[in-house]
Amino acid sequence: MDLSATQSQPSRNQGDSTFSKKKKKRFLIQVILFLLLYLLMLPLYWRKTYTLLALNSVGVLPPKC
Repeated sequence: MDLSATQSQPSRNQGDSTFSKKKKKRFLIQVILFLLLYLLMLPLYWRKTYTLLALNSVGVLPPKC
């Protein structure tokens, strides 16, 4: 007698849940990396922007035409 036909196969929902967990984990890693890079770049942006504003308010930079 062939027992392989009577053994229960894993349901499709179990396989999908594993796939969706991996997909969620990958998405969360991408979001975390994006936020980390964005937060690391903010000080550079602030320094560039506010340095120009400070120099312009003091009158060091020539006015734009």
